[in-house]
Amino acid sequence: MHFRVRFVLENLAEDVAHRHSKSCREKGLDPIPVPVPRGRKRKACESCALTKVACDEKFPCTRCLGRKSECTYPVGHRIRVRNDALEVHQYPVARQSARAERASSHSSTGSAKSAMPFLSNYTNPATNSLSAYYKSAQEVNDSFSDHEYIVGTAGEEPDEESTERVSTFLLGNPDEQWWDDIIIARHSCPDDDALDHNHMRERLRQVALDLTTIQRSQCRKRGAALFFDEETFRTLFTHDNVVEFTELYFTRWSPHCPILHRRTFDLSKVHPPLLLAVFLIGEAYSHEVYPSLAQAYYDIAEEYTFSHPKFRELLGDDPTSSSSTSARSLEPLHAAYLMVLLQMCGKNVMSRRRVRNARYNEVIQAARGLKLFGSKNEYLDSEQSDCIDFDWHGFVVKESRIRLAYLIFGIECNFAMFHAHYPRLAVSEMTGSPMCSERCFSASTSAACEQYAKQEMRSSTNAISTSVSQLLESRDDLAGHSSLVDLAPRNFFFVLCGLHCAIHASRANGMGKIMYPSFMKALGRWMKIWDRQVSNLPVEEWQKLGFMRDAGPEFCQLAFFFMEAEARGLFNTEKLRSMDSENMGYVSYLLEAFSRTA
Repeated sequence: MHFRVRFVLENLAEDVAHRHSKSCREKGLDPIPVPVPRGRKRKACESCALTKVACDEKFPCTRCLGRKSECTYPVGHRIRVRNDALEVHQYPVARQSARAERASSHSSTGSAKSAMPFLSNYTNPATNSLSAYYKSAQEVNDSFSDHEYIVGTAGEEPDEESTERVSTFLLGNPDEQWWDDIIIARHSCPDDDALDHNHMRERLRQVALDLTTIQRSQCRKRGAALFFDEETFRTLFTHDNVVEFTELYFTRWSPHCPILHRRTFDLSKVHPPLLLAVFLIGEAYSHEVYPSLAQAYYDIAEEYTFSHPKFRELLGDDPTSSSSTSARSLEPLHAAYLMVLLQMCGKNVMSRRRVRNARYNEVIQAARGLKLFGSKNEYLDSEQSDCIDFDWHGFVVKESRIRLAYLIFGIECNFAMFHAHYPRLAVSEMTGSPMCSERCFSASTSAACEQYAKQEMRSSTNAISTSVSQLLESRDDLAGHSSLVDLAPRNFFFVLCGLHCAIHASRANGMGKIMYPSFMKALGRWMKIWDRQVSNLPVEEWQKLGFMRDAGPEFCQLAFFFMEAEARGLFNTEKLRSMDSENMGYVSYLLEAFSRTA
């Protein structure tokens, strides 16, 4: 813009500048300044301002409460919530230690989201690979291993009627339809010398041949084939790389997603699509040269996984007939889950949309067919353990079922939070047992696993559905939630996922503002209990939480933001409705907006 116009805009009254910029031929493409309303800023709610009556500026205000009408405030107005809910500005702000602050100060761009390292990175459009979304466990330990958290102050409890509404509506109707002392002896697969190299090479050749067949079949059916360069793929998919990348999978990715049992994972027998998925994930954490090369094969690997006969059997009328009591029966579903993760962290927008809207429906269907969401582990039940002999492989299968169910539910929460996808899994379906500790699951011998299992015996199991209901109860004292306090942080993280799903389901059904007090109270309780849990964790156990140790308090804070945005009616504004949910635009906007005012 010309100097004279800039001088006018900066020094004259805004309304004069506005008129001048509209008629000035030298303004070029510079935007016309938005006029700022004059006079006293309105504080009353929309209803009281319209009828020109006094407003006590609470939410909901006394007059709207008496008239039983909707109470809304202008965007950006800081409302005072009535005493039956948390105050809107009391977010559970994460405070970094001096070490973490120094680490983030060198990498941060100075944005308002720097206090939320995981979400800041996760919602960044430049993040486009699995290793970028979920930092290597070694990187995370070096940067953010000693977080501390400030917990918001809770107000009084919501009334009993509100609590009853929450229990009956928000949890959903199932009919409708996220290594300890014995790590030293652990190995990701049999020793390289013990592997039959000829057998492994034959398996790898067979995978490459299967992918070639899929490419040719796609070309015949659709006239266009999925990308697959057989020669380049064979150069990458070698015996040595498979062994190396499998090790990278378990050392760098498994702490974030501990669903595969490392000791019993056998490269020579594992389901071929699962072998390929583990290879691609390990490759994402390998040398910088590889990731951009391997992402080109994600689409054909996805087709290979979901079209494989073993996975299609799980979608049949009787999937439980396929020997669901064995570890091998879960491998096709393991592969499908991991391929969804890979595609959701990739660069291809169409692939991300496809796995979210179509492929994940098949993952949930297969999991329901295997009855994963109600899985129990009798070896950890004090009332039943005396009646059965401990079987290590049986224990691993039962625990693998529980972990797979939890992580499938976690991805469903991810879709609801970041892509405004209506939850396909009701919270009430999650009736299975909690996960056991990592040291128990990853024990290298049957005796060590049994010893740890005896230490974790429980008389009652808190399923996700039960835990969410307890958080929404009227009691405020933590003593009344002793079973929640006793949950391991990894299990308690998925309770927060359940709250998120209930929050988004209530918003989609038009009950977000009605349930605002109950949810705000539940989130405050969750943060208090989480703080107590992690304060008692040894450093070693804290580091095993992977991305969840940062994502836990940040997801809780994001839930506060969602509830506040719903209370202010932000989701109904043209600005948020026009934002791209595919790239998490509205989440980034809320993080920026509320982080500036918190």
